[in-house]
Amino acid sequence: MRFYRDVLGMDEHFPVVGGTRIDIRRMSREPRGYLGMSPCARSPMTTPMSPGQLDPQAAARRAADSHWAEKAARVGFLAKGLVYGLIGVLAVQIALGESEQADQKGALQAVADQPGGTVVLWLMVVGFLGYALWRLSEAAWGRRDESDDTKRTLKRIGSAVSGLLYIAFALLTFRTVTGSASSGSSSSSLTAKVLEWPGGQAIVITAGLVIIAIAIGLTVRGLKTDFEKHLNTGSMSPQTFKAVRRLGQAGYVSRGLVFGLVGMFVIKAALDHDPGKAQGFDVALKSVAEAPFGQVLLIIAALGLICFGVYCVAEARYRRL
Repeated sequence: MRFYRDVLGMDEHFPVVGGTRIDIRRMSREPRGYLGMSPCARSPMTTPMSPGQLDPQAAARRAADSHWAEKAARVGFLAKGLVYGLIGVLAVQIALGESEQADQKGALQAVADQPGGTVVLWLMVVGFLGYALWRLSEAAWGRRDESDDTKRTLKRIGSAVSGLLYIAFALLTFRTVTGSASSGSSSSSLTAKVLEWPGGQAIVITAGLVIIAIAIGLTVRGLKTDFEKHLNTGSMSPQTFKAVRRLGQAGYVSRGLVFGLVGMFVIKAALDHDPGKAQGFDVALKSVAEAPFGQVLLIIAALGLICFGVYCVAEARYRRL
């Protein structure tokens, strides 16, 4: 204190610098800013770039995070929920002997056959493309909430695969609404082409194992309710949270079981070198119906898929994007 007062001629807490009295105590209580500096002491290098100097990647990130991209992604969740809900309904009809096809193509055709179905299908095209855009933006710049580099890389790869898959769904929906969808099994034709490649059998077996791994991941996610971390649960009432949680559990476990059956069919097609055995959801569900007590098991699986469809509708409202 005497050093400030007697030697420098300044008060301990209020030194005068350049004719201006500065409150050191207030400066010590100021919130620290960028890199531990107070806001007024930031370097000019932190000044935002001018519009003409905007980084292309930053511009792309901004476009992917835009209001309209978010709306399109949420429409995508609604479209996803509609498809899975209809697949569940068609699976119930298979169990009762009233339907022959319970997969994405059958669900889309069921929409097309309804009054106003064309409008709904066009909205689904937009929704699937928006969902794919969001997934691909995650693959390019997202998943920053994951601190582990290996896990982050795997999640980004998963987002990329999901984005490409929903682009394929958008294309299938477009073909359905324009009447250009083929009647054959795309799974069989693709498997047949791959089996003709050198090492094609190993590729198809690997694809089947990947599908089974995805099935296990979906089942574990449902049992452990890992999907909750992606939801804005703070906006839910306690009753809504419990309902969404149960819907997600039933839906993810059901999807995991059906995906597991699909993976088994793909592996069997490779081992038997018979592409016709590589089928999708409808054949997997029919195989359940042919098992002992299959009708009951199929109805349970169908109800689970319907639950997942309803969960996707809730996800459109509460998903963190």
